[in-house]
Amino acid sequence: MECLIPDILFTLLGHKSEVLQCIVDNDTNFTDDEYFILSIEDRQLLKCFLNLAEEYQKLNIIIMSHKRLEGIYKKPDDNKRGIYFEAFVDGMYLALQPYRKCVNDIEKELSNNKGNKCLLAEILRKVERYKPLIVAINDILEQIEFSRLYGGQILNLLYEVVTMKFIDDKVQLSFIFKQCLQVLISQLNTFFARGVIFDPYQELFIEPKFSKNTQEFKHFSLQPSLIPSFVPLSTASKITRIGDVIKSLQQSHNQSLLINFRDISTEIYGQKKDQLFSDLLNLGSVPLFTKNEFVEVIDKFYNVVDEYMLKASFNEDSFVDHMKLIRDFYLLGNGEFYKHFLNKISSLSQKTELSLRIIKVAFTNTAQDVKLHKSVRKKFEFSSLISTNADETTWTNVKLIMETKWPLQFIFTNSVQINYSKLFSFLSRIKRVQTNLHEIFIEKKSSYCQNGHIDQLKTKLIFLIDTLYSYLQTDVIEDEYFLLLEKLSYANDFQTIKHIHDIFQTNIMRDSFMFLDEVYMAFNIILDMCENYCRYMTDITAVLNPQYKQCYDELHLLFTKKPNKLNKLLNTIQEIQVTPKPNQFLVRLNYNNWLIKSISSDT
Repeated sequence: MECLIPDILFTLLGHKSEVLQCIVDNDTNFTDDEYFILSIEDRQLLKCFLNLAEEYQKLNIIIMSHKRLEGIYKKPDDNKRGIYFEAFVDGMYLALQPYRKCVNDIEKELSNNKGNKCLLAEILRKVERYKPLIVAINDILEQIEFSRLYGGQILNLLYEVVTMKFIDDKVQLSFIFKQCLQVLISQLNTFFARGVIFDPYQELFIEPKFSKNTQEFKHFSLQPSLIPSFVPLSTASKITRIGDVIKSLQQSHNQSLLINFRDISTEIYGQKKDQLFSDLLNLGSVPLFTKNEFVEVIDKFYNVVDEYMLKASFNEDSFVDHMKLIRDFYLLGNGEFYKHFLNKISSLSQKTELSLRIIKVAFTNTAQDVKLHKSVRKKFEFSSLISTNADETTWTNVKLIMETKWPLQFIFTNSVQINYSKLFSFLSRIKRVQTNLHEIFIEKKSSYCQNGHIDQLKTKLIFLIDTLYSYLQTDVIEDEYFLLLEKLSYANDFQTIKHIHDIFQTNIMRDSFMFLDEVYMAFNIILDMCENYCRYMTDITAVLNPQYKQCYDELHLLFTKKPNKLNKLLNTIQEIQVTPKPNQFLVRLNYNNWLIKSISSDT
């Protein structure tokens, strides 16, 4: 029986032995003497050896194939093998090192003590203590193969395995996990330093997004299916934000060469750079990796980046100056400018197509007329909300674009600028209608009693539009703007600034009825009617046009007792319970019971 021990050890190291297999299979063609002297118990021991050897052979085949040059990488579409699976194989090799050492030690012991007999049961006892580890690794490998796991999914599986309390071989399995974790750490190290992802097989949970037309980098996004369970979604979002900041800062400095990336990371992290990256690399060598440790390290990076962005936001009052431009131009705070600008544009009708070139020229000429600084007017451009390539658009689809300094583009995103453009088009329509009504009232005021009802209608319309515009500018925009400035004095991080601004914009849009489609559309219909009224009042042939009478009748219905469209609209506003601001509009409109009297006095 002792003569079979070399074959047994050879088999335990991952090689096949036909001799042992024939003995176990009770092959009748096998006539060697050893077969006849083996007892049933010895044959049973051989079966145990072969079962263990078979389990190890499965792993050894994978290890050996990946140690060869031609097997290091497989194509991405070939079961999604990549650098994480290679790290998994390297981890298997390290985890099974004690098992191989045990077999080699047995072989050395036998060669040094040839006179001593070695029992098979003793050998089996020594090697079988590694069987749970080998079986556990095989189970992991089978799950990877069956579910076609790759990248972060492999890392997640290993993390879940090593954190299971009933696993006895945590230490050895952690070698595999740490090898895969080291890949993630290396990727994050490059990502945090240069804003670059080394991910040839698309295995990381972060991917860059590019513009379809220009292939210009836009932002980093998450792939949820590849996020390991020890990376909370909030932490993953922080990682992408750090990358976005680095890439945007590179673009703002026009740095596209790799040699300049080092300067960017030093600029952002400052004196804390070495300690931050040291903490990140140390995650791969901690005795017991935990989710909290990973989150803590990422938070350190994020807090330093946030602190840098906060300083940049208030550098030379850039954010405050930007908000002043928002207030003056998007929200019509610069009254003198818009008085001239809106007069230069022939129509702001919701239905009339306007040339973007005419709008741009009018804006530039107005800026020159009011002696606006050249640096300010260069910050603004006009386009269409529907298509960036359009030459014409309706006023409600005009998009006012303002140039932003780094890092304010993280606050004034494209969606934020679209919202401001919607506010701009709504406020400017109201302002233009208000101006036209006042001009008509002065120019067309009748001295004849028989036209007194027309003057009354104009008076009511002017009061309605004046009240609406005054409410939006005074009760909504001014209140929220000064509240914004007050909150900014207490802001101690960049995300707080962004949050304060988001609340500011949301509150303005809410109190301007833009989230209430029924009310918002009703006001736009009234503005349409007022625009038509002004158009017909300034047309010399208006009296002969049947549409004039129809327009007049529609406006008159706003103030009639039955049916009262305006009253229905105001009742809808009164039912708004989210904020008390709309009630201030009603109070202004019904000052001294003017509205009730004006409606009741109509027949």
